[in-house]
Amino acid sequence: MRDPRTDLVVVHCPVGGGHKAAALAITEAARARGLSAEVVDAFAHAPRWAGDAYLAAHLTGQNAVPDFYGEMYFAANHRGGLLDPLRVGFDGVVFGGLAAHVASLSPRAIVATHHLPLVVLGRERTRGRLAAPLAGVVTDYMAHACWVEPGVDAFAVPAEAAATELVEHGADPRAITVTGIPVRAAFERVPPILPRGDRRLRVLVTSGGFGVGPIARIVASFAGIEGIDLTVVCGSSEKVAAKVGEAGARAGVATRVIGFERDMPARIAEADVVVGKAGGLTVTETMTAGRPMVIASAVPGNEAINERFVVEAGAGVSAAPEEVGRAVAELRARGALRSMAARARELVPRGAAARVVDVAIALARRAHLAA
Repeated sequence: MRDPRTDLVVVHCPVGGGHKAAALAITEAARARGLSAEVVDAFAHAPRWAGDAYLAAHLTGQNAVPDFYGEMYFAANHRGGLLDPLRVGFDGVVFGGLAAHVASLSPRAIVATHHLPLVVLGRERTRGRLAAPLAGVVTDYMAHACWVEPGVDAFAVPAEAAATELVEHGADPRAITVTGIPVRAAFERVPPILPRGDRRLRVLVTSGGFGVGPIARIVASFAGIEGIDLTVVCGSSEKVAAKVGEAGARAGVATRVIGFERDMPARIAEADVVVGKAGGLTVTETMTAGRPMVIASAVPGNEAINERFVVEAGAGVSAAPEEVGRAVAELRARGALRSMAARARELVPRGAAARVVDVAIALARRAHLAA
């Protein structure tokens, strides 16, 4: 007889592509072990206006007023603020349907790759209405206070620095495991950069699934630089794709424009260097694949911290959009790309998604023994 329970429910929020990518990586690792795993979009269980408003506020803040976004990000980076009761109350009401849906799946353990689901799911845990243990997976190279919600049983973090921050925010150190940021196994299988006889440099420019960012200015920055082949992944916006193509034509740069990319590991495997924003999954997937990165337009807040992690460790450099072409040319001239690629691969632990599954299964076993 088939067991009606689900081994693992993985909850994400579609705020950028990274949180979903982490959820898919964890699900992939769980299913590779023969476990049943389901991915749940938290926004699918809230009023549409709420999800649209949350996403609009996030994108507007990052792109229209990034400095203000950064100020608010750090201002909220502590527990017990005056807005905490309002935030928790609002999220609890709006996402109340999420708890009911997750409970209907009868999970043995729950993992969330965004902090927002932890509010309602953690509350259900503390009130005894959700039996399955709950883990939060931090997907940036710092741990904001918003992760430390009551009712969360465990945390998976990318590095020791994030673990220290969670403890400072009140988390029990015994509940924290350094796993790395989960990425799909295909990124670990990307071969290292190999020398080619054509001497051309293949540059991948990616803006994430929403097609945001100063991509046209980045493309234009390669004007006059010889031996460059650009591939630009600019998301699902046809308007952005057209603008990028026009910028490449005006700059005289060989530019291949691609919309939404479903096989990013294969796309990164073609590249010698990756240009993009500093989202936690973007930088981790790039480093896992062993490619150096040029980070452009990191938003103050979590992206700036991710950028610092990459640059200070020698796996990439940062540049203004108008200076990206020059930065890439300088790295090539110095012969730095292959050593940076090797450093990138050293920075991230392999098998992070499997370790997150380990955390979840350990929680489930303890809950079973305690029942």
